[in-house]
Amino acid sequence: YHEVENWAQLPAGTKWTMMTAVDLDARGTVYVLQRGEPSKVMVFDGAGKLLRSWGERMFPNAHGLRVDRDGNVWIADRGLQQVIKFTPDGKVLLELGRKSVAGDNNSTDALNGPSDIAFGRNGDVFVSDGESTNTRVVKFSAAGKFIKFWGTKGARPGQLEVPHSIVTDSSGRLLVANRTNKRIEIFDQDGRYLDVLTDVGTPYGLFLAQDDILYVTDGVQGKDDLTIIDIKSRKILGHIGGLTGPHMLAVDAKGAIYIAETRGNSVKKFVRN
Repeated sequence: YHEVENWAQLPAGTKWTMMTAVDLDARGTVYVLQRGEPSKVMVFDGAGKLLRSWGERMFPNAHGLRVDRDGNVWIADRGLQQVIKFTPDGKVLLELGRKSVAGDNNSTDALNGPSDIAFGRNGDVFVSDGESTNTRVVKFSAAGKFIKFWGTKGARPGQLEVPHSIVTDSSGRLLVANRTNKRIEIFDQDGRYLDVLTDVGTPYGLFLAQDDILYVTDGVQGKDDLTIIDIKSRKILGHIGGLTGPHMLAVDAKGAIYIAETRGNSVKKFVRN
């Protein structure tokens, strides 16, 4: 891979600040989440042209962003203690959790440190709730109705310590970045523990391509890399190093990789050589 320099056409006189997440819709539109001042969502076309920005100063502690199959944008904010669903141009459609109310690990209506979002084929929503004191995954219906939660604090198989990112694979299994425990836990959509992936460094962000190729960022200072894994064979396919605080990431239909960096204050794009 090599980096595409200046892929995004930022407005004159501006630059990236602390960037925390990135994802793409089915048409290749790129959504990036800026945590640094001013917090906002920036939307680019596939050529890097800025189409629009929205949500300025709406997110006190922005963390994760995912685009669902209908093109809606979901944002997890640790300060708001919420996951919020938006239209592509920033209209609020749904809120999960109670604004500025921190729940505990048994709460059914409140979150505490929501970090990321994944989706089931039927529209169910899964939130990794653990960028604070909680250590769980919370499941909601597509309409936002609480269904269940699972996850206990610890280091034993299936236990979680900072569940930081979450994705679904082609068979519907949930992969959870168990950051502090330095592994990826695998569950079914009812919370039954199935398997584990190790030798993944300290997993920060996860992205699973349609061919079940898993991309994992490690944001620990001094490590700062991306690992690419075939989860069927468990073979490591490659690495990208030299990053600076890689957090969340996304991969487009052509295999280009976008990485949001917190310490690096950028969204980097890499393409195959």
